[in-house]
Amino acid sequence: MPDQLSELKHPVLKLRNITKIFPGVVANDKITFDCRSGEVHTLLGENGAGKSTLMNVLSGLYPPDEGEIFLRGKKVHFSNPSQAIQNGIGMVHQHFMLIQNHTVTENIILGTPQPFNLKLSKISNQIRELGKKYNLLVDPYKKIQDLTVGEQQRVEILKVLYRGAKILILDEPTAVLTPQESEALYKIIRKMIKEQYSIIFISHKMKEVTLLSDRITILSKGKAIATLTRGEASINQLASMMMGEAGQKEDKKNICPAFEKLGEKPVIKIKDICVEDWLGNQVLHNINMEIYKGEIAGLAGVSGNGQVALAEVLAGMLAFTKGIYEFDGKRIEQADVIKMSKLGVGYIPEDRKKFGIVERMSISYNFLMRDYTNSNFYNKFGVLKTKKIYKYAKSKMKEFDVRAASEKTAVGTLSGGNMQKMILARELSRYLRFLLACQPIRGLDINASGFIHEAILKAKNNGLAVLLISEDLDELINLSDRIYVICAGKIVGSLLKEEADIEKIGLMMTGVEVSSRENPS
Repeated sequence: MPDQLSELKHPVLKLRNITKIFPGVVANDKITFDCRSGEVHTLLGENGAGKSTLMNVLSGLYPPDEGEIFLRGKKVHFSNPSQAIQNGIGMVHQHFMLIQNHTVTENIILGTPQPFNLKLSKISNQIRELGKKYNLLVDPYKKIQDLTVGEQQRVEILKVLYRGAKILILDEPTAVLTPQESEALYKIIRKMIKEQYSIIFISHKMKEVTLLSDRITILSKGKAIATLTRGEASINQLASMMMGEAGQKEDKKNICPAFEKLGEKPVIKIKDICVEDWLGNQVLHNINMEIYKGEIAGLAGVSGNGQVALAEVLAGMLAFTKGIYEFDGKRIEQADVIKMSKLGVGYIPEDRKKFGIVERMSISYNFLMRDYTNSNFYNKFGVLKTKKIYKYAKSKMKEFDVRAASEKTAVGTLSGGNMQKMILARELSRYLRFLLACQPIRGLDINASGFIHEAILKAKNNGLAVLLISEDLDELINLSDRIYVICAGKIVGSLLKEEADIEKIGLMMTGVEVSSRENPS
């Protein structure tokens, strides 16, 4: 939609001088923001800049400490999300809020007033028609646990539409989507804009920000520093405004130096590895892979093609039904997490909140989770040396730029970038031979992504073997020495760094055979 038309619209929503303070942190500092009917207004900023906090205030999750909200010229105050949705404001969170063993219909109507003689079939038909209207196609009778990530996101959007929202807040909506699913979402957003919905879009992906946005408001350290119309600033300028010099240096940070095999034996060697799920269905089919000291091996594939199962096998979390697993030349007969951890396996899980941390525990005690047997942190009677633990955590926070009020802060209150840096610090600060990095920069801003990449490259250059699992093909090509491609639980080929390009990898991900120098399976 042309910017001139967007400029003629009057704001349907105004936020004036919104301030929100948490202990030790000013998350929002007198932020002024507005949104018009029929526009995409993007909030852009690094992790911890205050974007999600501002939208949580707008959607009724947090009360503002100062400031005012005006909706269609009328001052409003929301004490809970129900009041916000009653006024036509709905938020689709980055981490979906769905009940896995309930159906699509049950999730959508949960918490809404319904008659005593509830007719789920009638509501399911209404949901199906709503889905057809906006191309949010999903089976109303399916359980959430049986849906893909992209389908679950459609359910979240349908949920707020069903409840009458005309202003939609989309928080990092493409963070867990494949390129194809992201493109489908863009089409949905464009259709909604034509019908005069208002979209507040939170994203770190500069390309989609410039593609979708009518206006862009940049936040930095809790303050709104500028609002621009589309076309007023380039991607580099936006990155520079968002975080200064750090954004401009990102591309250079990510270039991976040439890899040389530093030893005869690979650190990781797996041959004909097969895995079955609990129903007996084969998830991995005869997987062959070698990863050497000082090498980053990438693994590309559309989500759900066996990447998670392979990572869990290598980390000792999942038993394989057939095949050979060798670590540093020694065969692993029965892998388990404790054994692999002692051998020097580090793991950055795909879902950092679910598997990487204990949210209510402090940063200090989260650091101990993978090093709890370290005698430096307890005395001969088994009593923890708390002062030593706090001192250690504080030093690691400084070394890995983990920003928080103190080392005693609960990890669950950190931004995504700081949470991921803490997990990386924990893994790289102990004895390691092999690092499993699963989606290490998913949902992170340029600054945090650059820091994570630089730390992984530094570890690789010090001799660490790394398996980088990512759905970001640019990330894989920039960092990896070699890229394996997985499709339907099979390694369909591999490409050396100099052979790899997005088009070739994309074809292989969909099962199309592409010639390469190596094909280990």
